[in-house]
Parts: sequence; C-alpha cells; structure tokens
Amino acid sequence: MENAKKSYDVIIIGGGPAGIATAITLSSQGISHCIVEAKVEPTRKLGEAIPPNAKPLLKKLGIQHLLEDKQHIAYYGNKSCWGNNQIEQKEFIKGIHGQGYLLDRLYFEKQLRNQVLHSCTQCLFGYKLKKVISTDKGVTVIIENDSENKTLSAKYIVDATGRKATVSKQLGGIKQNLDNQFAIVINASLSVPISHQIIVEATKNGWWYMAPQETKELSLMFFTEQTMLRDKTQYADFLLKELEHTLHISEYTTRAQLNFEGLKIMPAGTSKLDRPFGENWIAVGDAAITFDPISSYGITSALASGYYAGHALISAIDNKSDAMLAYNYLLDSAFQIYMEKLHTQYSLESRWENSKYWITKHKVLVNS
Repeated sequence: MENAKKSYDVIIIGGGPAGIATAITLSSQGISHCIVEAKVEPTRKLGEAIPPNAKPLLKKLGIQHLLEDKQHIAYYGNKSCWGNNQIEQKEFIKGIHGQGYLLDRLYFEKQLRNQVLHSCTQCLFGYKLKKVISTDKGVTVIIENDSENKTLSAKYIVDATGRKATVSKQLGGIKQNLDNQFAIVINASLSVPISHQIIVEATKNGWWYMAPQETKELSLMFFTEQTMLRDKTQYADFLLKELEHTLHISEYTTRAQLNFEGLKIMPAGTSKLDRPFGENWIAVGDAAITFDPISSYGITSALASGYYAGHALISAIDNKSDAMLAYNYLLDSAFQIYMEKLHTQYSLESRWENSKYWITKHKVLVNS
C-alpha cells in the first residue's frame, strides 16, 4: 500500500459548493491548497434556488457565468401558502437584482468541479478522510481510497464535510442542534410540464416544498419533527396522507407518478458549531451552520462562507492574528439575522394551535 506525503498551505475536506468556493478564493491569491472529496463523481444535492441577491457574491467568485448556461432556468418568484389558505406570489423582478435561477443541481455541481479542475487547485477525488492530527506546525491528514493511503500536511484545514462536521469534531468543535426537524424527500414524474416555480405550503404536521427538476420531474420534500416520522415501511402511506391535507400542492401531485423507491430521509433543522474555527482549522457551509430550508439560505450561504473563509485563511497565512475572529464575527452576525427572520417566518403560521409540530417549532424559536 503506497503512502505518499505532500504539503500545502490549506487542505479542504469536501468538494461541495462551500469547499469549492474556498478553493476559488485561495486560487485568486496563489495560496497552495488541495481538495479531498470522497465521491469520484458529483451527485445531485438538494436545493435548487439561487435568489437574485446572490448575484454580487457570484460575481466576486467569478462564477456568475455558470448560471447563464441553458441548463439553468430564470426564476422570477415563489408561490407560498403560509399563514392562510391562499396561495401568494412573491415576485423577484421588482428588486434591484432582477431574476434568480432554478438550477439543474447535478449539472451545477459538475460545473463547480470543472471550475477548480481548470485552476491551480489539486483535487483528490475518491479519497475519504481517515484521520486529522493537530501538530505544532498545522495539521497532518490521513486519507484513503480502495487501493492506498496518503498522508498530507498543511498549515490549515477546512471542514467542508457538511452537516456531519467531521473535521471540526475531530479537532474539538461541538455541533449544537437547535431542533429536530427532518425532511422526507421523493421525486415525482409529471405527464405534462408545469411552470418552473417553487411552491411552499404549510400543513398541520409540517410544510411542503415542491420544485421542478426537469421538464416533467418534481422534487418534493416534507418537513416535520423527527418524532412524527413513522417506521420506514410506512413512509409512503404517511406522505400520501400528508399530501391529502395540502390545498395547492396536491393539485400537481394527484396528476403525478410518485417515486417512493427513491425516498430519502435526512436532518433538515438548524444547527451551529460552538465556534467556526480553531488554532489550525476553519469550518464552512453546513459544517459551520445548517439553515432551515424555509430560509432559502442553502447554496448561497455555502458559497458565501467559502468565500469569506478563504479570505480569512489568506490573512491568517499572512500572520494577521484577527483574521479568524473577523470570520467568526461575520458568521455570528449572519446567524443572528437568520434567527430573527426564521422567528418572523414561523410566527406567521398560527392556523394549527394544537399541532405538535407548530408548538415545538414556536417553542424552539422563542428559546433560541
């Protein structure tokens, strides 16, 4: 078994949007770095919407042109049924940034990979993180695939491992969950195409998110408390009953073929590291903070955290001692604004005063 060793200024564990945004930022200043990603090929992730206010960030990262590809679709607003029985339209076009984008998410992941493959980033795809060791000079990282181990070293390591925050936890970070919201995810096939718009609808036991994926394909997610989830063998019946309670989304799903074989369940609540950095590490994206999907912070916040973490690392390598503290302040401020908006959003819904989901959600937000 081969054991090779190489040194960098920064090692990034995770090749999603947050990790790649960090790499793009480091590349802009010639900082030596490496991305380690477990998956050989990109996979489709959840989250399709890029809101209009993300455009300045995309321009700073130099990736705005990626969204102009015909695979992605102009996105002019959302429809929502929240707080009353009516479906309401929120238009983006009145804002200063114009329309947003609905992504072909798998294609976007491939675009991001190509972006770093054509830069000075070294990419190690198909390697899993085995161990991180903190040293006086930085970190030593052991990674492996099916045929070999590699030992890498760096001054800093970036945790872009998503909600699990694998690196941060190994180096002393503690992930705090504010709630136990989970999502059940399924796809559906339509007999006729529909307009490319996201629809959100609250119900007694949670809320639904529906977004077109392809011309005749839908992504459906139902968000509820973990305690309300049945045995996996009952998920299909559970979702069908929940769909019956929708006033608007059921208009689409009754004409669709639901794919329960591809059903997934995953955490979808708010969580936060007790600190987003340590002596020789920094966390980005979901590893630092996970946002409730109702906030639409997902992809944009991942890219933003990578961009600002990259600049913090550039300053830290230049021996500017307050660089990480500035990043910490930025994330704390953003999280506070997010929590205020989240409280406002959930407070708008009061139709089900005796619902376990809504009682729990309101209680969590009041106490946070």
